[in-house]
Amino acid sequence: MTHHYLRRGKLALLVGMAAWASAGAAVAGEKWTFGPEASLTIGAGLRASFVYNDDDPTGEDSDFSLNSARIFTSGQFTKIIGFTFNTEIDRDNDGDINDIRMMDAIVRLEFNDYFNIWGGRMLAPSDRANLDGPYYAGTWEYPFVSAYPQIFQGRDNGVAVWGQTGGGKFKYQVGAFTGCAEDDNSCYNPDTDAPLITGRLTYNFWDPEAGYYTSSDYYGEKEILAVGLVGQYQADAATDGFSNGDFSGFNVDFLMQKRVFGSHVFTLEGAYYVYDTDGIDTGGLNGNGLADGNSFFVLTSFLIDHKIGFGKFQPVFRYQEFEFDNGPEVSEWSVGTNYIIKGHDLRLSAIYSETDTDGLETVNRFITGVQLQF
Repeated sequence: MTHHYLRRGKLALLVGMAAWASAGAAVAGEKWTFGPEASLTIGAGLRASFVYNDDDPTGEDSDFSLNSARIFTSGQFTKIIGFTFNTEIDRDNDGDINDIRMMDAIVRLEFNDYFNIWGGRMLAPSDRANLDGPYYAGTWEYPFVSAYPQIFQGRDNGVAVWGQTGGGKFKYQVGAFTGCAEDDNSCYNPDTDAPLITGRLTYNFWDPEAGYYTSSDYYGEKEILAVGLVGQYQADAATDGFSNGDFSGFNVDFLMQKRVFGSHVFTLEGAYYVYDTDGIDTGGLNGNGLADGNSFFVLTSFLIDHKIGFGKFQPVFRYQEFEFDNGPEVSEWSVGTNYIIKGHDLRLSAIYSETDTDGLETVNRFITGVQLQF
C-alpha cells in the first residue's frame, strides 16, 4: 500500500512542478552588464521524469528520477575574451545522485564570425545530437546510437577552432581533445598519448544556425534544411587488453524543419554513424568502451499550431538501431508527444518505447518528463 502511495506522490510532484512552471515565465538566464563589454549571465536547467518499466529485472516497475540539474554561467571580460562554466549532477552505478560535477569550463576567444578559439572542457566537434544535448533534442531521451568518446555528458578536454559565414549558413569546427585516456573517460587505454582529432562541417540551405551549438527544434521560428559531416580519429585508442588499434568515427546528420499548412511545423531528422576500432574487439560499449559498428536514427515530429491549455502538442516518433561489429544488434522505436509551453525552456513529454536486443527480452517503457530552463 505504501509503495502505491509513494508512486502517486512522485507523479503528483512531477505534475505539480509542471503546473508551477506554467504559472511563471521561464527565462533562459539572468544577465548583468558591467560597462559596454563586460557581462555575466547565470541560468539553470532541470529535467525530471517518471518511468514505468514492466520488464525491469530489479523488480522496480516504476521510478521517479531527477535526470538533470544544471547551473549555467557565462560571461564576457572584453568583447573578445569570454568564459563558460556549467555544472551537472552525477550518479553512481545504482543511479543515485552522489556528486555535482563540472560539465563545461571554457575560455572563449571570439575574434569575429570567421575565426574563434575555445579551450577547456567542452563539447568536441561532433554530431548534432551531442551538440544539442538533451535540452535541445527533438524527443525526451538522448539517442544511444551517438557514442563518440567523452568524459562526462558528451564533454572532453581540448581546444577547438571554429567559424561561420552568412550568419551560420556554413560552419566549420575542428579540434584536438584528450579522447581515450587512462583516467576519467568513457573509454580506457593507458597506451596512447595521441590526441583525438575531431572536425565538423555544417551547411544550412535555408535559414542559418548561428553559433557553436545546435538545436533540433526551433518550433517554427526558423525553417531549417541542414546537413552536417563529422569525423574523429585517435591513434592506438582501441584495445582488447593485448593489442591496440586506431579509433575512427564518422557520421552524417541532417535536419529538415518547415512550416506547413499555415503555421504547423513538420520535422524530419536523422543521422548515420560508422565507428571503427581497427579490428580490435572492444566489447561494444563495454570493455575498452569504444563503439564499433554502424548505427542510425530517424525522427519525425509535427507541432500542431493550436494551443490547448498552456501549450501546443507535438506528436513525435523515433527509430534507432545499433549493429555492433562484436556484439548484438540493438534497436528501439518510441512514439509519444511533447507538450510545448515555452520552447525548450518549458516543455513536457510522454513517450512509449520498445527496445530489442538480440538474445534478450524486449524492454517496454512509458516515460513522462518535464524540462525547465531559467
